[in-house]
Amino acid sequence: MKPKFVITRRLLKKIPYLIKTYVSPHILQDTAELLLVSNKKITGIFPVEIHVTEHCNLNCRACSHFSCLADEEYLDPAAFESDCQKLSRITNKLYAFKLLGGEPLLHPKITELNAIARKYFPTTPIQITTNGVLLTTLPEEFWINCRDNHIKIVISQYPIKLDKKKIKELGKKYQVQIQYVGSTNPDRMLKMPLDLSGGQNTALSFKNCVMSWGMCITLREGKIFTCAVAAHIKLFNKYFNQNLALTDADFASLDKIKDKKELLEYLSRPIPFCRYCRTRETKFGELWGVSKKEITEWV
Repeated sequence: MKPKFVITRRLLKKIPYLIKTYVSPHILQDTAELLLVSNKKITGIFPVEIHVTEHCNLNCRACSHFSCLADEEYLDPAAFESDCQKLSRITNKLYAFKLLGGEPLLHPKITELNAIARKYFPTTPIQITTNGVLLTTLPEEFWINCRDNHIKIVISQYPIKLDKKKIKELGKKYQVQIQYVGSTNPDRMLKMPLDLSGGQNTALSFKNCVMSWGMCITLREGKIFTCAVAAHIKLFNKYFNQNLALTDADFASLDKIKDKKELLEYLSRPIPFCRYCRTRETKFGELWGVSKKEITEWV
């Protein structure tokens, strides 16, 4: 294993990419998270995210989670609890457990999901990652539930209007932490093109991938995926009648993983699906807009 200072120096080169994509008031915190999860083989701690809805109310162009292509779909609380239980047997201490989508606040049972997450991850920071559009319309029950379960609201910013004053007041009233991330600038998007032929070198694709930093480790249907693209590619395949295929080597089944060490070793390696990602052609500073659901947004 390389000395820690060598790894850190190498990782410092990645910080400009983070800044270009996620310029926000919390850039120092974002940078610290990048360094922490990129060193996951040393720290043994990493974030995990899960879709609680597939669809969204913003429908951003070239969404890397393909939410703008998804039908209305909600994660069943029983399935969510099963996934949480399986993951907690491997580790119940994560850098963060992120409930997102899609737009998670569309889920009619979001408070039930909050309670389940806290049950299995009692000491892990848990957050709802939202675009914030629905926050001022939610009932008091939601805010009390977030307070009682220590759920942080993380608002991913876009160039849209939000009533930030009211959101701040609600957070203060119910003692719920509110955090804004990302930029409101129109050119705040990232595009990592797909190679429909699957002709990319997997090792190089993984090496150049912003998602292989450990920022998008995804829990889905009892499986852990290294990145959100592989985890949700079925939405792209269904909409455009494509076949960007997943194999059993593209995810780690929680029923088969023995312990956290084995999971970390899996997450540190390229997966066969990396052959579909043209990571060296990743574009920063892309304009935000509503998707026209054209395949050229992703290729």
